[in-house]
Amino acid sequence: MYYEHYPTFGGYFLSYIFYFILIPAVILIIIRAKWGYIQERRWKHVLKPLAYGLIIGFFLTALLQLNLTNDYIYLYSLTGTGTCFTSSCLVEEMQSNTQYKFNVEGIERFGMPKFGIMRSFRLSDRKYNKLKFKYDVVNSVVITRSIPLLPIVEVWDYKVDPTDRHTITDLQKFYILYPYDPATLLSRHYNFSFTMFMWDVGGAP
Repeated sequence: MYYEHYPTFGGYFLSYIFYFILIPAVILIIIRAKWGYIQERRWKHVLKPLAYGLIIGFFLTALLQLNLTNDYIYLYSLTGTGTCFTSSCLVEEMQSNTQYKFNVEGIERFGMPKFGIMRSFRLSDRKYNKLKFKYDVVNSVVITRSIPLLPIVEVWDYKVDPTDRHTITDLQKFYILYPYDPATLLSRHYNFSFTMFMWDVGGAP
């Protein structure tokens, strides 16, 4: 863990809670507000506000999901870039990073997302696994991208050569899907326990 990369407890806790309850809360609020129309089977007066509510709920949940995913990855990352909306911006962010020399050519050779809400990280850490009596290691360059209007985060995992910290050897893509806990899916993919604030909230592989 890079302790200086911890999010604030309040911000993390609120993001975590609202990530899970926002969409169900929107549905329940609209059902309660339109219960009279539901009893009368006047579905037009129910479905339209429900659709608008879900669009807003999905959009906000997607932002919370991306924020939580980035928080977990950044906690175990040497460094990370700022947020970008285009690949050209992300390339500039990586090239100007002073803590790690991102191999932009190697990343581009494997391909990278063109647009979206994106950040890049140098995921690099190890953690002692008491059950295996050895260290679990993460060693990748990671780009996260939120899928517009959907609570889905696309994770581009560029594997780094363990003998050369600047050589990209492979690309694997996977997705953080609502309503899964981002920590759970990250842990499964990397076979590495992503935890926050020293406790295992959804971080078990």
